[in-house]
Amino acid sequence: MAGLAGTAFIGSLGRLNAQSVSLSVPWMGWPEEQVRPLMAAFENESGVAIAEERLPIVELFKTLEVRLQARNETPDVYLVDGPLTASYAARGHLLDLGELMAGERDRFVPTTLVQGTYNDTLYAMPLGTSSQLLFYNKKLFAEAGLPEPSADPAARMTWEDLVPLARDLTRPDSSQFGFAFENINPYQLLAVPQSWGAEVIGPDGLTAAGYVDGEAMVEAMSWYQALFQTHKVGPVGTFQTGVTQEMFGSGKLAMMVGGTWNLVGLNKFQDLDFGVAPHPYFAKGKPVTPTGSWHVGINPRTAHMDEATAFVKWLSTRDAMDLWFELRQYPPALKQIWEERADTTFVDPAWAIVRHELAETATPRPATPGYREYEEFLRTAMQDIQTGADVRDTLARAAQNIDREMRKYR
Repeated sequence: MAGLAGTAFIGSLGRLNAQSVSLSVPWMGWPEEQVRPLMAAFENESGVAIAEERLPIVELFKTLEVRLQARNETPDVYLVDGPLTASYAARGHLLDLGELMAGERDRFVPTTLVQGTYNDTLYAMPLGTSSQLLFYNKKLFAEAGLPEPSADPAARMTWEDLVPLARDLTRPDSSQFGFAFENINPYQLLAVPQSWGAEVIGPDGLTAAGYVDGEAMVEAMSWYQALFQTHKVGPVGTFQTGVTQEMFGSGKLAMMVGGTWNLVGLNKFQDLDFGVAPHPYFAKGKPVTPTGSWHVGINPRTAHMDEATAFVKWLSTRDAMDLWFELRQYPPALKQIWEERADTTFVDPAWAIVRHELAETATPRPATPGYREYEEFLRTAMQDIQTGADVRDTLARAAQNIDREMRKYR
């Protein structure tokens, strides 16, 4: 029915009129074969041309800032990183999608709507979501005579159990490390203090002091630092996803917390035999897993409102979402895709874990109009902490800097 509704909506445009329109759509710089078929499917159905720009993530954010701040009619539609919804919406850069998506919310996995919403209003339509898994090298576990982690979320490993295991899997003489996070982005690392029990921003979404530098945050990030500086189970100074993935794939890293994109990305390592387990947690706290991903929003100043809304509406249909999953396997935002693929794609134990996490432990990044500033200062702090900086002083400085930048949103 969703697919039929989307078709009917597009049909109302009138193909003769639509054929003269080209929508400006900044997009992530994924390979062309993962993007163009999605755009072409809409073009074939509607007659509306999509002029997508595939930009590297940093360039995408910079480009959007420049164009949206100009407050003119371009771009028409754009890719929104979930936690930036609040920032764009607060500055008037996103169209309220409440009317467009009326009656549609129940079709989505609930956690996917959180980061598309600001002040109880839906501004960005979820295109997919994300989760994190513990990847482990089966061969290295066997060589060390260690049992593999359980894939059962009810028997998930604690961080307290992981540390001695990582020490047993670390081989300094051959540059083999026991454990690392895939990167140092707050998206991934905030799960550590949140599992410890920390609140990572004030309830107003604008206050960092007392939260970013709160006692629970200091304790959790001291534990994180100890992984590298005391236990020495992780490679210091490795901050990029690609580097960590290469280390894991080449057998130089025994365990890695990483995104579901690795389920496909690690296939390039022909000799790698890996398993997956649920994200670890602190025994004193609760399981927390990162979630949130790409959304789609409409520039409220677009000169092609009918075509732009038709495109976003079409992207929310079952057919578009199923195609998008085929092209790039982010965990689906639509419940229907999970249900239809339950006996095929999602019989893989990894997807069973992900589905559980999305329902039970998924925790989106903080909703704040100042997320860009929050993330930047916190990322730098996390990087400095890993390399040995004083934890308390580093977090206090980050909190001070974040609060200074948040003043413009008050």
